[in-house]
Amino acid sequence: MENRKEITGVQILRGLAALAVLLCHASFTLSSHPKIANILIYGQLGVHVFFFISGYIIIYSLIKNKYAVRHFFTFLAKRSIRIDPLYITTIVLTLTSFWLFSHFTSFKGKVIPFIFEQFIAHMFYIIPFTKWPFYNHVFWTLCIEFQFYILIGIVYFISNKWLFKAILILAFSLSCFSDLPNSYYLVTNYASIFAMGISLIEYQLSKKNVYILCYGICAIFTFVHFDLLTLGFVIASSAVIILNNKKYLVLNFLGNISYSLYLIHPLVLLYLSGIFKRFLPWLMHDQLVALFIQVLFSIAIAYVFYLLIEKPSIKCSKKIKISL
Repeated sequence: MENRKEITGVQILRGLAALAVLLCHASFTLSSHPKIANILIYGQLGVHVFFFISGYIIIYSLIKNKYAVRHFFTFLAKRSIRIDPLYITTIVLTLTSFWLFSHFTSFKGKVIPFIFEQFIAHMFYIIPFTKWPFYNHVFWTLCIEFQFYILIGIVYFISNKWLFKAILILAFSLSCFSDLPNSYYLVTNYASIFAMGISLIEYQLSKKNVYILCYGICAIFTFVHFDLLTLGFVIASSAVIILNNKKYLVLNFLGNISYSLYLIHPLVLLYLSGIFKRFLPWLMHDQLVALFIQVLFSIAIAYVFYLLIEKPSIKCSKKIKISL
C-alpha cells in the first residue's frame, strides 16, 4: 500500500471532520437560517469519522512499528505525550475563563468550580465513570479514544493470526449492541465504527479477503445500531482513503490542526459570542457573517495552539520508539 495515499486520505478526513464539528456547534447561532442550521447540525457525525480514523490509523501505526503487547506502556506514553499537553492546556483555559466570566455581572452562564477530584478524573479520562460532568463536552471523545487504546494495546496483538484478528474484530463490533450503563461514553457503543477502520487497514496491508467480510459485517452492525446516514459517512470516509491520491493544501492544513481545532473551538465560540453581544451587536442580525468570523477565528486560534503546543508534543512523541 502506498504510504502517501493512505496518509493523505487520513489527513483530509481529519480536516473535514474537525470542520464539520465546528460548523455543527456554530450552527446553534443561526436562528434566522433554520434550513442551514438543520444541515450543519449533521456535522456531529464528524465525531464518528474520527473514531473510524482511529480504528484505521492506530492499527496501521502499531503494525508498521512491529508492536507487541510488551510495548503497551510505551505505546500509552506516546499517546499521552501526543494528546495530553493540549488537552491539559484546554482544561486550564476553560477553568480560568469561567473563573473570569464569573466576575462579570452580565455573565449568565454556569460557573465551573475547581474540584480536585473532578480535575483528576479528567486527567485520567475516567469522567464517564464518576459523578462529575465534563468541563467541556467535547472532551468525551478523548475518553472513548483512550478506552480504545487500552483495549487494542492489550488484546488485539496477543496473536498475529488472521483468524484471531477476524474473530476479535467481529466480537468487538458486536459489542455495540451491549446494554451497558452510561454506554454513550463507552468505546463499545462505537465499536462497529472503529472495527470498520480496523478491517479496512488490515485488508490493505494483508490483502486477505476475510477482512472485506469483516468490514461488511461491521457495516451492517453500524447501520442497525446507528442509521443509514452514519454508515454513509463511514463508507464515504473509506472511499476517501482508498481513492484519494492527491494533497489539497487547505484540507491538509485543516488535517494538521484538526486536534487543536476540535478542542479549542468551543472556547473560541464562547468568547466570540460575548464579544459580538457587547461590541458588535449588529452581527446578531447578520448571522451568516458571524458564522464566517467564528469559523475563521477558530481556525486561526487553533493554528496558534498547533504551533505552540501540539507540534512540539508530536515531535516529543515521535522520539519514543514502540519497537525496542
